[in-house]
Amino acid sequence: MMRKKKLKVLVLILFLLLPIEIITSSYTNKFPFLLVQSDEEIAKTEIKMSLNSFGIDWLPDGTPISTANNSQRNPQICSDGAGGAIITWQDYRSGSNYDIYAQRIDSSGNLQWTADGVVICTASDSQYRPEICSDGAGGAIITWYDYRSGLYSDIYAQRVNHLGNIQWTINGTAICTAGESQLESQLCSNGAGGAIITWIDYRSGSNYDIYVQEVSSSGGIEWNINGTAICTVNNDQINPQIFSDGSGGAIITWKGAGIYAQRIDSSGNLKWTVNGTAICTANGDKRIPQLCSNGAGGAIITWFDYRSGSNYDIYVQEVSSSGGIEWNINGTAICTANGDQYAPQLCSDGSGGAIITWYDGRSGSTGRNIYSQSINSSGNIQWTNNGVAICTANNDQWVPQLCSDGSGGAIISWYDNRNIDITGRDIYVQLINSAGNVLWISNGLAICTVNNDQINPQICSDGAGGAIITWNDGRSENDDIYAQHIKSPELEGGEIPFVIIVAIVSFIGIAVLIGIATTLIIKKRRKIE
Repeated sequence: MMRKKKLKVLVLILFLLLPIEIITSSYTNKFPFLLVQSDEEIAKTEIKMSLNSFGIDWLPDGTPISTANNSQRNPQICSDGAGGAIITWQDYRSGSNYDIYAQRIDSSGNLQWTADGVVICTASDSQYRPEICSDGAGGAIITWYDYRSGLYSDIYAQRVNHLGNIQWTINGTAICTAGESQLESQLCSNGAGGAIITWIDYRSGSNYDIYVQEVSSSGGIEWNINGTAICTVNNDQINPQIFSDGSGGAIITWKGAGIYAQRIDSSGNLKWTVNGTAICTANGDKRIPQLCSNGAGGAIITWFDYRSGSNYDIYVQEVSSSGGIEWNINGTAICTANGDQYAPQLCSDGSGGAIITWYDGRSGSTGRNIYSQSINSSGNIQWTNNGVAICTANNDQWVPQLCSDGSGGAIISWYDNRNIDITGRDIYVQLINSAGNVLWISNGLAICTVNNDQINPQICSDGAGGAIITWNDGRSENDDIYAQHIKSPELEGGEIPFVIIVAIVSFIGIAVLIGIATTLIIKKRRKIE
């Protein structure tokens, strides 16, 4: 009799172990915390998890955002705050000049506004190079440079709400209409439904300077008419970039004789050295600075740099909220490998540091590739010397863009010539985690490989560990705008709770049965005694 009871207990234990084995074998790739693994096993599982659980979420090769007549170009993107995105572009559908349009796409890939986009500006003559930021309420603010006045360009802006309704003056609020041309407008949120906008300005008639303006949530001009001067020293100041300081103001960086930066507060007061704090004044050309927040009211700034006299390298610097230089004078080297390194982009790592990506000529005649590096809040390089290879496929890979994955890593996208003789240029993407491990398929996951060229991808976070990517697409023999969503495991609702509940119930059952078996054994021993 006792043997039968013990046999029943063992059968029940095996019965309960079976679903656990099924669960762990089925879900380990997505949820490796269900098993105890070695570091090597964890690394392998993490890669499998990424390949199986992250993936293309919308239509294969992209969802069309606008396929209107003639050309749509230069898309820019920001989050809508609800897992989707708002995309803007310059549009030649009129056949006579470029206008500005925008579209919202939700987290499921459904277009929310008028087919082929809502009108942002169709004023006379052309409007170019729109830039976009969130308004914090599901809509967006868009700025561009505008030739409606004739020979010279001015800066305009428009707000569109989450429903696609224009909020300010039809065809845009004038940000700057000073003499001569204003170009290269960039913007960031002011944290109150408006934006802070910067641009290069030729009103002096002798060189380009940097100006800035705040526009309120209702479209009102907040600072000096035609803008507050950020830098007006001799020679040209170009390539401004801007990022919120987290307190209603902004930090702006630009290229002058070197790389410079300035902070402006919410009242329009300049906080640092007149005409800007020097970020880098080393010998040699320095180009196209980019910046992100350091999480403490300052910024991390990167650029490409010819101080070596033989090739361009990548450097980075942190500037504090008070304008103090935090790392090595003239910048910390991110990559000084052979060949040229170009056009770095960066995003915050969420811990006071940054992740930087660029395209890289170290491989010589075989083509340019994509690399990435992490630097922590103390200015220490975190990954492999001279960067981790993101893509080293044949031919050239160009102009990477990136966004945070929300876990200390980044999602990086680029356009790729590996299939240029077959399908043309294509869009690829890769995930790198906080430890510098590349997690998706070697040399990147293909986002779009249809015929003709897909170029100039732009990317934003979906707020849940994934990303939304938009690009220029030539599949129709015409420039159109497409987009794609790369999802994370957390988007597959319900699976994690289900697995955890089943596992917990199973383990409790085993514990109970072990307790019963132990009790029976003890009773048997007592009888024998």
